This record gives sequence, structure tokens and C-alpha cells, in this order.
Amino acid sequence: MIDHPVRLAVFDIDGTLINHAHPLGERQINALRGLHEAGITVALASSRQRASLLDLAAIFDLPLYLVSYNGPLVNAPDGTRIAATEIDIPADLGAVLAAYVAAGGCVHVYATDGWQAYGPDWRIDNEATGGGVTPTLRRAELDPAELPPRALKIMCDGNIDALTDVRTAVANHPDLVMSWSGTECHDIHAVDATKGHGLHRLATHLNIDPAHSIAFGDADSDITMLQAAGTGFAMGEANERVIAAADRRLRAPGSGDLEKLLATVSGVNGRS
Repeated sequence: MIDHPVRLAVFDIDGTLINHAHPLGERQINALRGLHEAGITVALASSRQRASLLDLAAIFDLPLYLVSYNGPLVNAPDGTRIAATEIDIPADLGAVLAAYVAAGGCVHVYATDGWQAYGPDWRIDNEATGGGVTPTLRRAELDPAELPPRALKIMCDGNIDALTDVRTAVANHPDLVMSWSGTECHDIHAVDATKGHGLHRLATHLNIDPAHSIAFGDADSDITMLQAAGTGFAMGEANERVIAAADRRLRAPGSGDLEKLLATVSGVNGRS
């Protein structure tokens, strides 16, 4: 199934390692520990905040590299910042984001020094965080004047009609990209700060050929990462776009497919 050496393995989390029916457990933990023991560098790449990824890294008890916010922020296990790619927030985008919140959507703005959240309380409270991190600014309405000048990522939560205007505003700025990252979440960040760019930056930092990497994901935000890896795996409920970008497909968390594959990879690496 994998016809090249494996030195780096990068995993999306939600829908890939875990889902609502199958939370993180010993099977996934032991599978990733097996990779580490076989000399393979392991990384998590997620739309989640770094604080949430740090909590997961503590559960795995492994020196994990972390790609946060779907690509813009890349950190080594000791916290060293490998990359932090910010965007300017154009005035026209700020205006449509305000209208999106007024229509019932939720907007999260993540900067290097804080997190602003705008919209209904129940949507804000759904945002995955960790380490006791809370928004530095929380409002029911969005005033564009309160937005920071730069951000790592903007997330729109809510599949409502006003999302169309947000998409149009993003499309007017070639330095920005918007992608679906699961459920009702849509991420806006720099066009050169996708998960695929995160994988390449990790590989460069580690002096690893990207062709000697494997990656696993299930959402549109994973497509660039699956394409950048030596072998990309579409997981579980991946849509046709993700499946087309991947080299192989595995069943959803709980099926045992991922753990079986990783046991094989660990065994091959351990013997090489």
C-alpha cells in the first residue's frame, strides 16, 4: 500500500483519528507511539487551536510536531515556532463578516496574541480549545473596528446564506483562501499557509523528503496535505474531492483500518 520509505506521518484529528462515536483511546495512542518507536516523526495537523493540540500531545505523551489553524502555525515539540503565516484583514472582508454574524453565524479570529469570538454563545462555546484558553474578546455582534489588523486564521461557523458573501469577498483577494474544515466550519487564511504548506515546512525543518511522508485526512482542508505527502489517505466520510486528491482510502475511526496500517508501517520501519 506504501511503496516508499516513511520518515514523517501527519494526521488530521477530527474524522481521521477520532469521531463522535470513537473518541481518543488506547488503540490510536498505541498506533502513534509505535510509529515514534520505529523512528518516524509524528505530527498533528488540524483546524484546532494550538492549545487544543497541546492537550492531545500530552495524552499521547509523544514529542509531536503541531500544525495548527489548518496550516498557518507550525511548532516543534519544544514549542519552537517553525512558521507563523498571518493575513491582513481587508475592510471589505470585515464588513461581510459583520453581516454574517448579524445573520446568525459565528466568527472566530485567531491572532498570534489572542482569540476573538463573535456570535451566538452556543456556537462560541462549541469551539475546541484547551489549556484553559478563552477568547480575549467575546461579543454577540462584530464591529469591524475591533478586528485585529492581522490574523493567523478566521473561522466562520454556520452554513447560512450570508456565507456566500463571505466567499465572494475572499475570492476578491488572491492572497486568501477559504476551505471547509468539517461540520459547519469554514476557514480563511493565507493561500500559502495550507496544511500542505505545513507539511512541506515540517519536512524542510526536519530535512526529510516530502515523498517520504504519509498523511491522513477527511476534509477539504486536508486536500493539499494529502497531495503533498508521498502517500495520502482519505479517511472515513471523506467527500469525492478529498478521495480524488488521495492515493488510498481507509474506513472511519473505529474500523481498525488506520491502526492496522500503522502497525505495518511501524514494523517495516523497525526492520529497516
